[in-house]
Amino acid sequence: MLDGKAGRINNDRPVILYSSGRLVVVRELGEEIDGDNGNGVAKWKGGIDRPSGVRAFVYRGHAAPVTAAKFSPSGCYVASADLRGKLRVWSYDNQEHLCKLDLAGAIAGPIRDISWDFESKRLCIVGEGSKTDSSSLSAKVIQWDTGVTCGDLGQHTRNRVASCTFKPSRPMRIATGGADDSRVLFNKGPPFGRIMEGVADQEHARGAVNCIRYSPDGGRIVSVGTDKSVVFYDGKSMELVHKMAGVHTHSIYACDWSSDSSFVVTSSADGTVKLIDAASFAVVHTWDIAGVQGDAFGLQTAVKTPIGAMQMAVAFVKGDVPVAVGMNGNISLLPVPPGLMRNSDSKLLGNTLTLSGHQAAISAFAMAPDSMVLYTGDTDGVICSWDLAASKALGRARVGGNEDVDATLMDKVHLGAITAATFAQGSLVTVGWDDKLRIGRGMVMDTCISLEAQPNVLAKGTALVCCVTVKGIILIKGDQAVSDLIPLPYSALSACVSADDSTLIVGGEDCKIHIYSVDSSFGLSDAHVIEAGHLKPVHALTLSHDGTKLASADVRDVCVWSVSDGWSPLIGKGRWCFHTQRVTCLAWSKDDSVLASGGNDDSIYLWSLAKKMKRVHYPFVHRGGLSGLEFLNGMVLVSAGSDGCVNQWDVTDDIATMFG
Repeated sequence: MLDGKAGRINNDRPVILYSSGRLVVVRELGEEIDGDNGNGVAKWKGGIDRPSGVRAFVYRGHAAPVTAAKFSPSGCYVASADLRGKLRVWSYDNQEHLCKLDLAGAIAGPIRDISWDFESKRLCIVGEGSKTDSSSLSAKVIQWDTGVTCGDLGQHTRNRVASCTFKPSRPMRIATGGADDSRVLFNKGPPFGRIMEGVADQEHARGAVNCIRYSPDGGRIVSVGTDKSVVFYDGKSMELVHKMAGVHTHSIYACDWSSDSSFVVTSSADGTVKLIDAASFAVVHTWDIAGVQGDAFGLQTAVKTPIGAMQMAVAFVKGDVPVAVGMNGNISLLPVPPGLMRNSDSKLLGNTLTLSGHQAAISAFAMAPDSMVLYTGDTDGVICSWDLAASKALGRARVGGNEDVDATLMDKVHLGAITAATFAQGSLVTVGWDDKLRIGRGMVMDTCISLEAQPNVLAKGTALVCCVTVKGIILIKGDQAVSDLIPLPYSALSACVSADDSTLIVGGEDCKIHIYSVDSSFGLSDAHVIEAGHLKPVHALTLSHDGTKLASADVRDVCVWSVSDGWSPLIGKGRWCFHTQRVTCLAWSKDDSVLASGGNDDSIYLWSLAKKMKRVHYPFVHRGGLSGLEFLNGMVLVSAGSDGCVNQWDVTDDIATMFG
């Protein structure tokens, strides 16, 4: 799902609207399209560079994966729908983003497409009706603010519809494409009803009509489907104008019109995006995105199109710049050859620009020391690096020497969820549910160590890395394991290592904190046990930068211990106890004056030993909980969570107000 028509109030900038899991993302592309290298940046209060303006917004109003979202023609509202058939219409131009319509069960099954009328008053929604109730509708038209139905649209075979489009002028018409019957149904109104005579409704040979769109001037309709054909119809009568067969070598998933109704862009499972002249019905340009991505990894993709490079959606944004989305989640900004499209504002000089990010929950988090580069891993096995100074993703890591084209272009470093990551001596270290530990420099993970048990936690000192598995501990140094699996008499849940690599601290399911000494031969010896510190299993541990304080947390309490004073409590249980679910991460500020905690309750708390009775609370920061926290220079906090987002927070004023 991708929408590049952001409405009249957003007509001064290129904007795309797309879904990512349960989120709806609105992203501006001005810097990328204009070729700005990010030189014009402002400063955080802590002295850290940041973009001069907000360039993205994330809407979190859905409880199920979002399947469709569209801007209204005015640009004031967004209609979004999810896998459970819920439709929400919410304000984009209002700071509170208030919900105007919340319609549960608008369609019995998933809603696949949404279309606004040109007056921003009516919505056409299509999807999958009930498989057991014959009266259930798979396509309907409703008033945008009340949800009242205004007419009866034609229904497709098996109650499944893939796409819909509203005519952008009077007389009002609606065309819908079937997901099973290969038909395009035509409807007039209001009140709306099906037109059955004089329409070319069976031009597609087989399969689904994956996408159907009206031209901006309302003169023509275009439809694409699994039969690899592109069909043009008259916009008023839906008579056949022209059919282009075999445009792509695989199914065509999406199409869109340029602003002047002169060109159509299509995306396909063959890994290409094609530009079609709507006057001559000829393909005038092809972008081979599968080939571009394969060349970037040094892969041969001629035998078959890799799954990751299949282009699932495409749209024109302001300035008639084509933007496509691949199966691997990469967003490609496509350069338009000079002179080909007179209205195109693209300043991309012959190169496809790829925007990366996460499609799944972020489950691992590692910050490169003394830099502004962050590494995050998700539950799909993908690793992304982020330039925090520019607030953008740098790209995705890959496995060195991987000859599996499909795995490489899906960007999977681990064949399963990545459970932990850390950065030690210039190398990124990650572990995952494939029971492998991978080490790499830059964006290539070229070292792999097979583990004897499933790993859950990584902790590092300076050179020493501790890998906590379900069966015990393995110590890593450099690119090799320096110890055998060391069994523990309890289940380890968290760990941290001192800066001199001499002390290992482990939090257990037995509610105790175990402190070990690490000798020169990498053996462990018991040094101390904090037995009465927690009443629940210890899920998070971190040492202060000066090594004098240890912070620990369970499902409720955050505690602080004095390392130099025999592990005596500075903050005991029952004082910092405001999290309502498991605390997953802890972080000290650079000067060790402030401790931040994040948990599965979607909250971040800030604490200070100087003001023990006070706290700063940020609720609803990541839907689904946090997986990582880190202080940057000054009082700027970076966080990542299960919503797949990376956030930066300037907490300078709140800390000064609350803690002095």
